[in-house]
Amino acid sequence: MKTEWIAFSFFFLAALVHFGFFIFESFLLQKSQTAKRMSLTSEAHKAIKPWAFNQGFYNLFLALGTFTGLYMIFQKKIMTAGVLVSFCGLSMIGAGIALWFSIPRLRKFALLQLALPLIGFVFLFFHVRSSL
Repeated sequence: MKTEWIAFSFFFLAALVHFGFFIFESFLLQKSQTAKRMSLTSEAHKAIKPWAFNQGFYNLFLALGTFTGLYMIFQKKIMTAGVLVSFCGLSMIGAGIALWFSIPRLRKFALLQLALPLIGFVFLFFHVRSSL
């Protein structure tokens, strides 16, 4: 399999993960039963609901941007695809790094957030390098 398709697969998986974050933060975390499972007090749940709803849409837009960029590859709009996927992928990595350092107990989620696009960029690097 060519390295660019491996890269595209990791970017696709990253977009799926961020779509999952959207569902969790904007819908599931809004429910009191989810908060109870996460051992949140009612005060804490009330405080984070608006933040989580907004954060979920951030993740949705990153996922949609990545999906759109990957679709543009099939449309032979390579420059547009590269800009969209790169911007969204770098944003995912940056947010993952910020989460890693700001909330150490959530490092497994930070790693999930940043690892897939980072691996995608590694394979994309090898593809570009082999094309030169």
